[in-house]
Amino acid sequence: MRPECKTIPMFEGLTMTSAGTVFGVVDTKGFDFCIIDVCAGTGEAASTAITELNMSESDTLLTAVSDGTAVTAFVGAAAISTSAGFVLPALSSTTQNSFQMNVDLRGRKRYLAIKFAPTKQTVGVRSAAHLFNANDAADICTVATGTAGLRLIARG
Repeated sequence: MRPECKTIPMFEGLTMTSAGTVFGVVDTKGFDFCIIDVCAGTGEAASTAITELNMSESDTLLTAVSDGTAVTAFVGAAAISTSAGFVLPALSSTTQNSFQMNVDLRGRKRYLAIKFAPTKQTVGVRSAAHLFNANDAADICTVATGTAGLRLIARG
């Protein structure tokens, strides 16, 4: 059985303009593991590059990815290096794109931020963080009056 998780939208269903950038933050306090999904629509066939896909962390609330400390394993670049952990993938021009970051939160700072930017194109994009292994079961579900997070957990 999969452990229960709390899902937090980081940025929701945005249509990005040409060469735009999107940024989202999640508070991971009280959790041990996080999966961050970034989903994007198809790229234009002539320009499918991604300019940025990276994660940073901070003990204080981030207002920009550059405000935090880059987490090398989750920083994309043209090549793997001492400051980049993976090669930036291209956007598919024929199918939806899904990118996932699996983050062990033990020893990490409280806030994680994701930044995503395609090259010279308009694309729909969204991101969500899935937090697992809550230290307190009350942290798992946010009721309908809450400000952020999953509104309902159904079990069967």
